[in-house]
Amino acid sequence: MISNLKATASRVFARKDAYINAARPYAQRAATYAKENPSDVMLGIMTLLLMDIESDVDDLEDHTGVSAAVDLHDYHSR
Repeated sequence: MISNLKATASRVFARKDAYINAARPYAQRAATYAKENPSDVMLGIMTLLLMDIESDVDDLEDHTGVSAAVDLHDYHSR
C-alpha cells in the first residue's frame, strides 16, 4: 500500500509542471477579473464570512438554551 502511494505521488510530482502550466491561464484570468471587479470579489468574500457567522450564531443560540436551563436548575436547587 505504501509503495502504491509512493508511486502515485511520484507520478503526480513528475507532472507538477504540466499541471501548473495548465492552470496558469485560469489563474491569470481570475486575477484580471478580480482587478477589474473588486466589488464582486468583496461581495463574494463577505457572503462567505456571513455564512460562517450564521453557523456560529446558531451554535450560540443552542448554547444559550443550555445555559438558561442550567441557571434555572441552580436557582431551584438552592
